[in-house]
Amino acid sequence: MKFALLFFFLSLSICFSQNQHEGFLLDSETKEPIEFVNIYNGKDFTISNEEGRYAFSTSLDSIVFYRIGYKTFKTTFDQLKDTLFLNKSVFELNEVVVTNAKTIYDRIKDSVATNYLLEPHTETFFLRTLLKKNNEIVRLQDVQGRLRRKTSIYAGNLELEKKDFEVEIQNMRKIGVSKDEDDTYFIFPSFHNIFKEFVRLNAMGPDFEVTEQPSVDELKTRVDFKSNLPETSGRTFGHYIINSLDNAILFFNAKVIPFHSEKEKSKRIESRLLENKVSIFFKEDPNIGLYFMNSGKREGKVEVSGPNNSYTNVYEMRIILTTSKSFGRNDIKSNVNEHKDIFKLKHRYNADYWNSQNQLLLTEEMQEFIKRMGEENKEFKVKSNMN
Repeated sequence: MKFALLFFFLSLSICFSQNQHEGFLLDSETKEPIEFVNIYNGKDFTISNEEGRYAFSTSLDSIVFYRIGYKTFKTTFDQLKDTLFLNKSVFELNEVVVTNAKTIYDRIKDSVATNYLLEPHTETFFLRTLLKKNNEIVRLQDVQGRLRRKTSIYAGNLELEKKDFEVEIQNMRKIGVSKDEDDTYFIFPSFHNIFKEFVRLNAMGPDFEVTEQPSVDELKTRVDFKSNLPETSGRTFGHYIINSLDNAILFFNAKVIPFHSEKEKSKRIESRLLENKVSIFFKEDPNIGLYFMNSGKREGKVEVSGPNNSYTNVYEMRIILTTSKSFGRNDIKSNVNEHKDIFKLKHRYNADYWNSQNQLLLTEEMQEFIKRMGEENKEFKVKSNMN
């Protein structure tokens, strides 16, 4: 009997043993780190950070590395190396076809209803917001929770409304400078503003020059666009990657550089936007055949000057959003104001969760920042829920 009982417990430990691995993902040509690589199997999911670093834990042996613009790589844990080099997808650069932007846009628009869920649903999200001042981190906030959204993407007669997003925060950590030595408070966006900007794609029309590049080895098409307006209007450029079979958007990237004479003035400061960038990845859920926003990043750079140019600072804000378990029908119990500056929101810190989470690892720079802010600091007022 003792032997049988021992065998039973051994069997349990084998069934539930975890494969764990930390590693780096680099571009095979440039050797640069690759951000936003999906690392997953049929049970678990994680994503690489801007250092190309990831941590993955699962009870299965299989593991897949996937990111738009790179060839999918499949392997098993016993063959996994600490550093993997991913190969870029190849597009036909020699046969660039100049096309009519309206034709491409109509092709995408006509397939929206069959590619995306245009009705309310829920999903799990992870949000990271980072603020740098003169290239040094001054604020970091991570939020994990559940979201109810009205639609996957806005199209047709769907209009943006005040209650389109309901958020239930489950875990949050934040730390950083509230006001700096110039008594400047940098306003963070609200959940409503963040989520709406990740589902509105609009960068093609009569004011854009567009080219198509079909993929050599995959059923995908790269669509490059750039504005052809006068330089005084600023510049906008970027590209889509589209599934050639169903015209679904797989990736969207855009950069806006405004005309530099544009400035906004208040009583104490002058500010101007230097650049604004966005990258958004969409992924198909194989179970229902619909696409959802899997991950995305928005980056903005603003120059702020004091009275009579007494000082000039450059602020960079970075917002990273990842989603999973999309297309749910669960109830959401909103526990925040979705229209409030997220850095002003309150939620208790759960050390157990943050010590074990590996969905998006902190970079070395972020870890050093948290350590520095946690030490006695009389120079600035530090706001945190991690005390």
